[in-house]
Parts: sequence; structure tokens; C-alpha cells
Amino acid sequence: MGAVRQALPVPQRVMAVVLSVLFVFCPFAAYAAGETDAAADPVLLPIIMYHEVKPNKSGKDAIQPWEFEADLKWLGDNGYTTIVMADLIAYVRDGTPLPEKPIILSFDDGYYNNYVYVLPLLQQYSARIVLSLLGRNTDDFTEWPSKSIDYAHVTWDQLNEMLDTGLVEVQNHSYNLHAYTSERHGCMQNRGESDAAYTELLCADLQRLQDELAEHTGRTPDTFAYPYGKYGDLTDTVLRDMGFQATLTCDWGVNHITRDPACLYRLGRICRSHNQSLQSVLQRAMKATA
Repeated sequence: MGAVRQALPVPQRVMAVVLSVLFVFCPFAAYAAGETDAAADPVLLPIIMYHEVKPNKSGKDAIQPWEFEADLKWLGDNGYTTIVMADLIAYVRDGTPLPEKPIILSFDDGYYNNYVYVLPLLQQYSARIVLSLLGRNTDDFTEWPSKSIDYAHVTWDQLNEMLDTGLVEVQNHSYNLHAYTSERHGCMQNRGESDAAYTELLCADLQRLQDELAEHTGRTPDTFAYPYGKYGDLTDTVLRDMGFQATLTCDWGVNHITRDPACLYRLGRICRSHNQSLQSVLQRAMKATA
């Protein structure tokens, strides 16, 4: 004869029934009981790419302060919450919840006009940004300060003032690989360049900025923004080996975020140019994603 199953005591039978009902009708109960939401629907995450914000100067990479303020107003009126890379990584790797409509505002290069015009607006609207820094430029303008809104970059003191507000997160944009010349396109591997030579060059440049940021700010970036959006397969491998947990490209589009850490690499961004409202740019990108 087969083994006879022992009936559960009444309190345990009641609890078993309750749990079974919860697992059927309440998916959150399964999550609370230890299951992950890896199979949950992807989170749609737009990342807006900015560079310069300054009056009377505009173009593909520059908008005016009133335009950025209009962006912040529209985002707030339409239920968006600005997050930074730390929030995104915490969601993917640890399951830390994201707001209902998350969005990242990313600023490349670290221009002085970001300090002058962007920071006060962030404080006014309680918004946050991701600032990807060029280390060589910050070193140069720390040694030879300038208040030119057209070409100056932030100093280490100015960067720390921005970071101290809690509204700015700093990330790595390379120490000195932001150039597009016949010798090299951003941080791309050159044709004919050995993997060993390229790896050594890339590691040395990025690690220099990592070390300087740790020294001057106490922060260690976990995200790399590709200069000019240029990258290759070996670039990704080197970055992962260095400990970077995410990368930002210039590829256009809205990101589908899951609990798979692989989704954090080669994140797309939407360029915010002059005379294009954030509403129209974002709606076009979201429509293309649907």
C-alpha cells in the first residue's frame, strides 16, 4: 500500500487555503513570498540627452534656459518623475521600485552653463539629472578658470556644489577621449589596433577619471556615456570588466527595462534640440516604441 498522507491540522489547512487564493488572485503575494518579477512587463524608460543650456545660443546641442524650464514644467504636469542611474540600477539588480513614469535627464560633457542655468532650475523644480563628465576639461578649467558660458566647463569645486544638492549624479564620459579625428573616433577601437593595445588605452583613460572623481568628489561612477555614441563589442567587454554596470549611447529610442542586467548596456537616448518641444520629441519616441 502507498504511504498515507497525514491531514494537516485545521489551522494549517486554513492557512494553506488562504495562501493558495492569494497566489492565484494577487501576484504581489508571490513576489512577497520570494519569487522575482523577472517576467514582469518591461518598464518604458526614456532618457533625454542634453548638452548645453544657455541664452541666445541654440542648435542641435544647445537649448535656451526657458526651454529647459518648459521641459521641467511639462514633465511635472504630466506625472513624470526624474530618476538617476543609481535608481535604475537598483531596480534592475535589486528590485527597488521605480516611480510610475520614470525618466532620466542626461547631460553630457559638464559645461559651466549647466552650473549657471541648469542647477537653479533643478532646485526650483526638485528635478534630478545625470551629468557625464569629461575629466580633462574639468582639470583644465580648474587650473585656468573661466566664466564663459560658451566654452567653459565646470571646475571640481563647482561640480561638488552641484553634487551636494543631491539633484546631480556624476558619471564617466572619459578623461580625454572626446575627440572625433582621423586618429580616433571617440573611444572606438581603430582599424588594425590590437585588442591588447586598445584595452590598455581605454582602461587607462577611464580609470584616470574614475580615480580623479573618487579623489575630488568621493564618488565612483558605475555608468559610462560613450563619446559621440561610438562603441564596439570590445568596448563593452572592457567596460564590464572594469565594473561599469550601465552604458549610455546616442542611439535614438525609448528603453525597455527588465530585471535582466544586460538591459542596462547600450541604453538609447533621445536628443533634445532647440525648437523641438520635449512633449513632441517624447511622444514621437513613445509612438515608435509602441
